[in-house]
Amino acid sequence: MCIKIVELIGCSEKNFEDAIADGVRRAGKTIRGITGVDVIGQTAVVKDNKIVEYHVNMKVAFKVE
Repeated sequence: MCIKIVELIGCSEKNFEDAIADGVRRAGKTIRGITGVDVIGQTAVVKDNKIVEYHVNMKVAFKVE
């Protein structure tokens, strides 16, 4: 078995968990066989002293067919 890893950023207006789910959901539209996610960073956009968007930098692993 061979595993490939791609790095991407998931975004959400709700929280970091939703940002991870968004990244996996969107990656799943074009990548088959996702086996895991490694979160390597988290950032947020702040406006008027409020977090308005959560970003999660992650590595997504999937099986190479």
